[in-house]
Amino acid sequence: MHDIILTTLNARYSHTAFGLRYLWANLGPLQPRAGIREFIIGQEPAEIAEALLLERPRIIGIGVYIWNIETITRLVQTLKGVSPETILVLGGPEISYEYEATDLYRMADYLVPGEGEQTFRELAEAVLGGHPPSQKVFVAERPELAALTVPYSAYTGHDIAHRTLYVETSRGCPFRCEFCLSSLEPCVREFPLSPFFDAMDALLERGARQFKFVDRTFNLREDRVLEILDFFRARLRDGMQVHFEIVPDRLSPRVLKRMASFPSGVLRLEVGVQTFNPQTQEAISRVQDLDATLDTLRFLREQTGALLHADLVLGMPHETWDSIRDGFDRLFAVRPQEIQVGILKRLKGAPIARHAGPQKMVFSAAPPYEVLQTATLDFSRMQRLKRFARFFELYYNSGNFPDSLAALWTSQSSAFEAFMAFSDHLWATLGRTHGISLARLCQSLHRYLIDSCGVTPEVAAEAILSDYHRLPGRTEKLPFLRATDRT
Repeated sequence: MHDIILTTLNARYSHTAFGLRYLWANLGPLQPRAGIREFIIGQEPAEIAEALLLERPRIIGIGVYIWNIETITRLVQTLKGVSPETILVLGGPEISYEYEATDLYRMADYLVPGEGEQTFRELAEAVLGGHPPSQKVFVAERPELAALTVPYSAYTGHDIAHRTLYVETSRGCPFRCEFCLSSLEPCVREFPLSPFFDAMDALLERGARQFKFVDRTFNLREDRVLEILDFFRARLRDGMQVHFEIVPDRLSPRVLKRMASFPSGVLRLEVGVQTFNPQTQEAISRVQDLDATLDTLRFLREQTGALLHADLVLGMPHETWDSIRDGFDRLFAVRPQEIQVGILKRLKGAPIARHAGPQKMVFSAAPPYEVLQTATLDFSRMQRLKRFARFFELYYNSGNFPDSLAALWTSQSSAFEAFMAFSDHLWATLGRTHGISLARLCQSLHRYLIDSCGVTPEVAAEAILSDYHRLPGRTEKLPFLRATDRT
């Protein structure tokens, strides 16, 4: 039993709630009275409420994010309906801005917008001490990072063995990209590295091998980047993977050389490209040298063993079909292992909202608040781009079709147009973008290669079978390939 339960709904079971662990680590004398309970968005709100209330907590703190706000709203409604005496405290990005008109604001007892490690503790002390505050919203001050207790001891043995471990060495971002909430905190604050390294050593001793940095500006300062890279380079273990988000045009030659010293697959680099349109860059206050970005990506792809995950955002101001095509093709030519094709979202509080309006940009009112049309991309084309993004994830980013997929663009001048034609075909024949089995994906590609790309049935079947059996343990039969063998 705990007086305080900290909870949220993760997008996947493999994820861990980093924010909850920070709250728990900084509860001070209240920590023994608090527990962390995590769920995933596919679970029923009533079942989650039942599990939470079994412990009879006096306070439930809930993290609210873009991926879980709809389910959290139903959960809060259930909790308040069956246990109105339980104090509900909400925090997280979806509570930090534009919350006044939401049902969550109406139903919750308290809201803590911002970085709540210290504010949540003070609020919990007041409530459990019998002096519940009368005000509803407590806007958290940004804490001194050196004064915070780091949360890495809150990762359990099960977390270390089966789930993603998030870590950080800084908060904030010096850039002002209008689609990102980090633009609202233009200063960068840094954790001292010595205690951070002590915590990482402790995790390594406990068996941790995968570390995902959430820093928005990992390579802002060369000296810190080199120190962090050297730390992990000196402690390499089998199965180690370290994930950083980098600003590609600001990677120095020294940092690139150090990255090249890592064995293949250890470094996973998330590369924010977002757009190749200079007019779009100016409109959203994004500063990036695109030629330097591509040069860096080529070096990383050709001279290092790093896994590259490059991001593009579609639907931003001034982007046209042609500029998206040209930008995608420029990035694809570098062949990063993954290209995350995202649709622009109007995050609550982000300055991108200034572009909204019937003659400019129309966004969905429901999470994840994606753009529906712009002045240069109508609704129909945005829908096609959205399907393109989903099918590209299934076919390219999954890594399931490296050989067979190549036939789509070997004779095409534009990889974007080649895959868009395939995407349109998939939508016309399947009528859905989710719930598609791997066998059905294989079948659809096989048919398309034969009918639209001039590939013989035998060559298409051989390539798909090679891809299918690339990973061990796949035993499902592909009946359409057996039919090909008989012809």
